[in-house]
Amino acid sequence: MQIEQVNIFGFGKWTDQQFALDSHFQVFYGQNEAGKSTLSAFIDGVLFGFATKKQPYAQYIPKTGHSYGGELTLVQGQQRYLIRRVAGTAGGTVTVTTANGTQHGEKLLQNLLAPIDKTLFRQIFRFDQQDLTSIFQLRKAALERHLLTVGAAGSHDWLTLAQKYRREAARLYKPRGRVWPLNQAFTKLKDLNAKLAAAQATLPAYLAKQEKVTRQKAMVATLTTKVTSVRQQLTELERLQAAWPNYQTLQALEQKLAQQPQALATELYQDYQQLQQQRQSKATELQQLSTKLNAATGGQELAPALVFYQQHQAEFEHQLASTAQVQAMIQEKQQLQEQQQALIKESQQLQQTLGVTAPVPPLSDLDLKQAQANYKHRQTLQQQQVQLQATQQQQQRQIEQLTQEVTTLEQQLQQPPSRTQRHQQQSHYLVWGLVIIIGLLLPSWGKLLTLVGAGGLIWQFFNNQSVGQTSPLQQQWQQALAQLDQQQEKAVQLKQQLTAVQGSLAAQNAAWETLKARYDYQTLPTDVILNHQHDFKRLLACQQQIKQLKQRQTTLQVQLDQWVAGFKFAQSWVPLAAATPAQVLQRAKDFATAQAAKLKALRDQNQNYAYYQQQATRVQQQLAQLDQKQHQLLADHQLVSEHELQKHQQADQKRRQLQERWQVLHNQLQPDLPALKQYADSMALQTKVTTCKQTLKQQQRQLTVAQQQLTKLQTQLAQLASDGSYRVLRQQVAQQQTEITQLAQKWLTYQLTAQWIETTLTQASQRRLPQMLAAAQQNFAILTQQRYVKIILTAKTIKVVRFDQQQFLVGELSQGTAEQLYVALRLAFAQTVSDVQRMPLVIDDSFVNFDSPRRQQVLNLLAKLSRTTQVIYFTAHPVKMSVGQQTNLAD
Repeated sequence: MQIEQVNIFGFGKWTDQQFALDSHFQVFYGQNEAGKSTLSAFIDGVLFGFATKKQPYAQYIPKTGHSYGGELTLVQGQQRYLIRRVAGTAGGTVTVTTANGTQHGEKLLQNLLAPIDKTLFRQIFRFDQQDLTSIFQLRKAALERHLLTVGAAGSHDWLTLAQKYRREAARLYKPRGRVWPLNQAFTKLKDLNAKLAAAQATLPAYLAKQEKVTRQKAMVATLTTKVTSVRQQLTELERLQAAWPNYQTLQALEQKLAQQPQALATELYQDYQQLQQQRQSKATELQQLSTKLNAATGGQELAPALVFYQQHQAEFEHQLASTAQVQAMIQEKQQLQEQQQALIKESQQLQQTLGVTAPVPPLSDLDLKQAQANYKHRQTLQQQQVQLQATQQQQQRQIEQLTQEVTTLEQQLQQPPSRTQRHQQQSHYLVWGLVIIIGLLLPSWGKLLTLVGAGGLIWQFFNNQSVGQTSPLQQQWQQALAQLDQQQEKAVQLKQQLTAVQGSLAAQNAAWETLKARYDYQTLPTDVILNHQHDFKRLLACQQQIKQLKQRQTTLQVQLDQWVAGFKFAQSWVPLAAATPAQVLQRAKDFATAQAAKLKALRDQNQNYAYYQQQATRVQQQLAQLDQKQHQLLADHQLVSEHELQKHQQADQKRRQLQERWQVLHNQLQPDLPALKQYADSMALQTKVTTCKQTLKQQQRQLTVAQQQLTKLQTQLAQLASDGSYRVLRQQVAQQQTEITQLAQKWLTYQLTAQWIETTLTQASQRRLPQMLAAAQQNFAILTQQRYVKIILTAKTIKVVRFDQQQFLVGELSQGTAEQLYVALRLAFAQTVSDVQRMPLVIDDSFVNFDSPRRQQVLNLLAKLSRTTQVIYFTAHPVKMSVGQQTNLAD
């Protein structure tokens, strides 16, 4: 590949500038700030991308406002390409135009440059003075590796990565280190193994104690679970207890709703109101006819009573039509009052007999059987308690007597033996003692007498002891003591039996009191409760019958009151105040009969009056029909009067209010309703709460004791464990071994990876090295004017051989000679890899440390290299050259 033309739109100091390049050897020269580095950076930027905002000082955005970028004309494989790169994202926007005018994107440029990228281009085909001087900034070993691996593409980055892995490995382990993780891990493992050996001696006791701790922990866990469960149950019960008032209110509302009459249809009220309006219209018409009737009399003034009757004749007839029904209701009400008085008298007698002031519910059949069984059981237990207490008192007296007897015998046993007894014992001992002395004085055969005396003395001692032990007083004491033990054992058994009986009796008494509380029997004697249940039932039945009679009387009274209220229109003529329904009936009949006779006589005398009276009668009949329709409408819905209809309307409104309250409470209590329904009353719930609290208290005590025992066992276990139990130490050893394995694997990974990279780079260099080494030796000889004639490559170092066969390591060379060696290797490397990609060789002012002869040798070498590879050389001064062209950037 060759660069023919450079066209800069705007890049650093260059704007609208074009340069034509020689296809073999192109030299650009100029003083500082002439734009050499800028032009070199432009070539790099167009080929591989401009610097981004992350590298602001590497950007060359023009200050004059010109567009950023430019073009390069390339020739490759007899094809010409125009590469344009302008400002854009990710290094700029690229357009590649072929000879036929077809435009392509950055993909074609990458294909043309492949496999060379910006990094490889910098490492192979471009170098400057900084690259040469960077050699001496490395240590000797790093310098040798750098030169050794220069023959592999991307070797610098790979070497950097290998060094990074070496450093990471050193941070993990050093053979003589102490603070590094792997070193510390080995030390810790050694300490743990020592502790493990010491702990193994106490292992049996430790394991036994550990087993106890495990069992105790299981017990604590079980008790904790039980306590938690009971505590949750208690919380639930207390929540139910708090909700009980609302539950009672809900039940009361349900009872009230059940007692409410059935709701009437809304259409009933509307139909009745419509009939009422029609009746009002007919009443107005009747009033008008009454006026005409007055006029028809010729100004003759009629009696006010007759006028009133004339206006309300239909109403009188309608009211008096139910005379028979009213009389029947009056008679029935009197009979009900008599029955009520009899029941009240009987109830009072029953209350006096039972000792109650209000009816109480009788026991259910099941509760009555339980109460009777409870009473019999309590009677039996009380008798057993009395018998056991009497037996216990008798037993206590026997124990006291035996105790006194044993004490007396013990005192007698403790008295010393009598003088006679002591004298007998002493005389026996004296006889046997004389036998022993005589035996000692006799010849050797007489020694047998000494043995006989000693045996007799021993026999006498044990005989006295056995006699003392089996004396009558001793036997009497032993018998008394045995009897005392038996009586005390019986006393313990009696106490246990008495405690059991008292516990059972207390439980039965508690059950009896609970039953009495459920039925509100707390103040009643037991015999009344058990023997007068039929009286309780009769009293309750009387009260229910009285209630029913009152309800029927109330119904009759309401109906009679409604009938009497029907005469409110005539209360000026038929007095209603302080009158019974019977009196009202009689007064109304008398008034209507008298006025009807007068009205008939008046009709017979006056034709016009008769006509208007006929019309009034018609309207009154219509009013009666409307009244009948109203009555029928009420009757169809089991109603008697408008007053009852109004009561139903009020009741419906009250029912809606109760239903709304019930719904609110029901929604509030719905989650708890199934649980609340399990309890008959608040007393049953309170009993459950009390039982649950006692259970919780007992289990908490058990848990506290178990936790204390667990703490004690754990303390003992910790004392045995000292620095840790055997199992814990084994686990710690295993964990430490795992940690060492992981750290060792990590350290080995770093070491092997670094070794693999270095080996691979070495092998990669050695594959190309023979060819490159030959070219490098030739280049180095030219550059040093044949002072150095050979380059020797070993596995780890590079040596050079001077013309006098003396060898030098790279670190022993002068700076100029070392740089010449580096240039020789780089030029040789560019020549060697030309079979992969032939790119222009860009050299930016890299020979400042070369003397004039050797600088000229470099130029001659570059001229020779330009025959196959385009060379672009930037320098501060013009040079002597036989081929190519020079361009003064100052022009």
